[in-house]
Amino acid sequence: MEIYFQGILTIISLVNPMICAQIFNSIEKGKKHEEKLKDLTETIFTVGIILSLSAFLGSKILHLLGISLDAFQVAGGIVLVSIGFQMLNKKEKNNENSEKEKSLTPLVLFAASPGTITGVITLSITQSENSIPIVALISIAVVLIIMWVIIALMSKRSSKRNSKSSQLATRFMGLIILAMGIEFILTGVTTFCETFTIH
Repeated sequence: MEIYFQGILTIISLVNPMICAQIFNSIEKGKKHEEKLKDLTETIFTVGIILSLSAFLGSKILHLLGISLDAFQVAGGIVLVSIGFQMLNKKEKNNENSEKEKSLTPLVLFAASPGTITGVITLSITQSENSIPIVALISIAVVLIIMWVIIALMSKRSSKRNSKSSQLATRFMGLIILAMGIEFILTGVTTFCETFTIH
């Protein structure tokens, strides 16, 4: 039971449901709560597929392609930096089509970030039974349920948030994502350099 608890804590700290809720609300503002729940469920399902595939195939695919976890972190960090910049520079659109142009891709890439995928892969390697990453899969399922509940509750409370505060929240989340992307890049480069020096 302890290894499951540790797995859940590891993944929930990497996914960070509270920040995910802020990102979700900044993207989905203006929509009805029922529509938000539909989009939320689809997003959680997408994240679940990505993390589950990472648990089963992540290490094998990276090994097959000759990609180290460090290089993967650096590449993913660059993606997060790009998303962060876009959110920081995002301008509010007043036309009716602006709602259709919104995408939850930033949330998916944040929740299933390189750090999260690396954590899932590590957990699947160290805690597998008969080549099945049971600990990682159960931890992923529990965390995604918790994440759905937190975001659903916070999206209902934030439905009356005004446009200005929503813009500020979007820019703040962009700054957080930008910082995390830089952290992934620095961590990946540092670890790679240390490994290269040892060899």
